[in-house]
Amino acid sequence: MAISFKQIEDKLKTEAKGLLETGKVSLVLAYGKGYDEKHPMPYVARRPSDADNIVFNEFCTHNMARYMVRYPAGTKMAVAVKAADSRAVIQLIQEEKVKREDLVLLGIPAYGMKNPKTGETIDSKTTCGLYNPVLYDVLLGEEVHGQPVVSPYDVLAQYEAMDKEARFAFWKKEFDKCIRCYACRKACPMCYCDPCFIDQNKPKWGEKSPESAGNLMYHLTRFHHLAGRCIDCGECSRACPVNIPLYLFHKKVAKECEDMFGQAAGMSVEDKPVLVNFRVDDSDKILL
Repeated sequence: MAISFKQIEDKLKTEAKGLLETGKVSLVLAYGKGYDEKHPMPYVARRPSDADNIVFNEFCTHNMARYMVRYPAGTKMAVAVKAADSRAVIQLIQEEKVKREDLVLLGIPAYGMKNPKTGETIDSKTTCGLYNPVLYDVLLGEEVHGQPVVSPYDVLAQYEAMDKEARFAFWKKEFDKCIRCYACRKACPMCYCDPCFIDQNKPKWGEKSPESAGNLMYHLTRFHHLAGRCIDCGECSRACPVNIPLYLFHKKVAKECEDMFGQAAGMSVEDKPVLVNFRVDDSDKILL
C-alpha cells in the first residue's frame, strides 16, 4: 500500500479548519511551507484560514509534540502526530505536562519519510519501528500493514559487540565533534526543563563551551535524563549539524529499560514512567 501524502495533507487541512471553526481547539500544531518542499517547518494554525497553509509530505519529520509544552496548561489544541510523535504525547500525558482532554490528536500513518538534510529514506536507525500512531482521535489515512517489521534495537548489534574501552573511545571521538549548539535538546519533545541543568549557574553543573570533558558531561547527563522516556523519534540525530549518532545511546538505554521493566516509553496512557513507578517484581539489575 502506497502512502498518499497529498491525501493526508488534504485531510489534515480539512480537520484543522473544522476544529478551529467550531472552536474545539484554539490552535493546531502541524507543518507549514519552508524555503522549499524538502524543508517544511513546524507551523501553528490559529484561524480557520491558517489551515490553508498546512502541508504534509515525506520530509515532515519534526515531532510536533515538542511544541505542546510551550502553551499554558488547559490550552485546547490539535496536534498532527506520526507514530513516534504519538508516543511523545503519551509520555507527556504521563508526566502531567498536558491533559488528554485538552488534545485532539490527528493521527498520520506513514512510512517512507525522508531526512530533509540528505534526502535519504529514514530507516530503522532513527525510527521507533512503528508505522501507525499509538494514540489518535482522527486517523488521516488507512493504517499501514504489510511493511517489514524491524526491531528498533537491531542497529545496536555492532555497538554492543564493542568492549568498554572501544565504546568509550567511540563516544569520545563523537562528542569531541560537538559544537554545543543544543539542537538535539531543542528538537527533543522530552527536553522541556526550564532551565536545563546545563544552563544553571547556581550550582554550575558543567561547562557550556565546546570542550571534551564538558561535552561528555552534557551528553551523558542528557542521555540519562531521557532513560525510560525517549520515544525514539530520531529528531535529535537529524537535528545534529555534525552528525553525532545520538540515536545509538538513546536506543541502548531504552533497550536496557525495556529489558529490566518490560515497558517501552509512550506506548500506553495507562502506564507510569518506568523510573518513577515502583513494582515489587521490578528487576534490581539497575542497582548492580
